[in-house]
Amino acid sequence: MSREALDRELDAACAELGDDEVRVVVLVAKRLAVGRKCYGPLDIKGDPRDWRHEASEELLDGCVYLAAETLRSEGAA
Repeated sequence: MSREALDRELDAACAELGDDEVRVVVLVAKRLAVGRKCYGPLDIKGDPRDWRHEASEELLDGCVYLAAETLRSEGAA
């Protein structure tokens, strides 16, 4: 699919979303831009990483961060 077609598809999808939903899309896009700067362009077909394993590790890290912050907040209350 061409870049122009992808842009149209994204515009059409966002046109059906509310403001907060578009904010989520923008946040994800900004996160992709950060990843691109750090690691280079996303290459789904050419990257040998195990995406499911990577996602699992990232989600587990997020659980640790949330638990730590919850415990810190409870201690400060």
